[in-house]
Amino acid sequence: MKGFKMYKQIQQLKEQGFTRSRVAKQLNLNRETVTRYWNMTADEFEIQLYSVNREQLLSNYEETIISWLRQYPTMTAAQVCDWLKEHYQENIKERTVSRYVKALREKYHLKKSNHPRDYEAVDELPMGKQLQVDFGEKWMQSIDGQRVKVRFAAFVLTHARYKWAFFQTRSFTTSDLVRNCHECFRYLGGMPLELVFDQDSIVSVSENYGDIIHTFEFEKFRQECKFKVYLCRAADPESKGKIENVVKFIKYNFLENRLFADEEILNSSFLAWLDRTGNAKIHGTTKKIPAKVFEEEREQLRPLLDTQSNNDASIYRNVRKDNTLVYDSNRYSLPLGTYNTQKEVRIEAKNGKLSILTVFGEFIYEHSISTGRGLLIKSTSHSRDVTDSMDKAQTMIDELLLFKASAFLQTIRTEKARYARDQFKLLQTLCDKYGIDQVLNAIKFCEVSKLFGATYVKDFLEHNAKPKQVIVLNSIPVSNSKYHVTTEKRSLDVYAKVGGKL
Repeated sequence: MKGFKMYKQIQQLKEQGFTRSRVAKQLNLNRETVTRYWNMTADEFEIQLYSVNREQLLSNYEETIISWLRQYPTMTAAQVCDWLKEHYQENIKERTVSRYVKALREKYHLKKSNHPRDYEAVDELPMGKQLQVDFGEKWMQSIDGQRVKVRFAAFVLTHARYKWAFFQTRSFTTSDLVRNCHECFRYLGGMPLELVFDQDSIVSVSENYGDIIHTFEFEKFRQECKFKVYLCRAADPESKGKIENVVKFIKYNFLENRLFADEEILNSSFLAWLDRTGNAKIHGTTKKIPAKVFEEEREQLRPLLDTQSNNDASIYRNVRKDNTLVYDSNRYSLPLGTYNTQKEVRIEAKNGKLSILTVFGEFIYEHSISTGRGLLIKSTSHSRDVTDSMDKAQTMIDELLLFKASAFLQTIRTEKARYARDQFKLLQTLCDKYGIDQVLNAIKFCEVSKLFGATYVKDFLEHNAKPKQVIVLNSIPVSNSKYHVTTEKRSLDVYAKVGGKL
């Protein structure tokens, strides 16, 4: 006897004055089972029942989880929980998954390779004051089995622990950092008072005994946004411990054991991970959910720059094989053939327009920026024009049929647009095999029967017509022939008149 019914019966008999032994005998239960539920409240039983049901649900994924743990020895219970949410949309608590994974590791002797993480308590900063930035990289396995090094720039608001990052396969430049900062500000909906960096060459060119000299492009960005910059010294984890933990969190919870397809898919998956885990999971130090705290901290951020200042920066994008690029979660089309000549392009967003140029500044195309997400913005001029070639194919077969089947051909093109070219080729083959007159007769039958298709014409001809007779001219045998041909003999004087010499 299991579940709520058993618990209810135990509590009812207890209220009636039964002892534990009598209840166990009455319900045919083990006395230890009765003792376990004897003083348990309804709320405590509900929590336990939920946990049991969740663990029973996890048993449905036992083989899958075991395969993950064997294939990826570094996988944590937190990542198992995240993958169950990502791949199976299961709403399950991490604590339940942790207990279940621990039991599986003990049962099947699956040892875990640990990545130790260091935590250190520091004073909390006020809301809206500081955003810490750092870079990370990790080797990933691509879907075709190759190893790919992925770099990323990570950002975290120090008070709320609210995170954001951007991934790419090439090394980061100052332009990339400036662009990522703008995109992060847009994601946050505002700007902090201070940014914290390592002493990286794309940020500063010299420390100069405390007088920091920034790179020209970064200094221009800093002056436009009017924020302070704090550069950490070497071996100074207290200054940016939060972002270092974020980098590790991204590496070993999001990137670990994940296959790499392309940059756009990775960045899109990361945004979903942030909503599901990165910013939705209770922080181990603050014991608060970053997304909830951020709702309040957002009000303390400085407003974004105006549209012109925020969107004038040049952005570089890789051209995809289908001749599109991704900007702000939408795909924008490029002229056919761009991928073969321009693997990378420069885009400029200004006044609601997205200008696409070569890396040398030569104009390619311009789109209106869409306010939607996940859309394909495509120009009709960026599609193959198959109309002219289809017109030629239709005209050619129409001439062959003496323009006596024009309506039939047009109906085929309308109703079987995708296969019209193949239909026209089949009709041409039938004309060569059966002759034009018989093909026209078959078409007339099909039109009366409302059978519009070259295959119907073929079926009619195969059952009601004979192929054209092919006349083969045989050469006369040289020997053993009943025909004897005598050639004319000329005298030698004829050749002498021509000028030949014997």
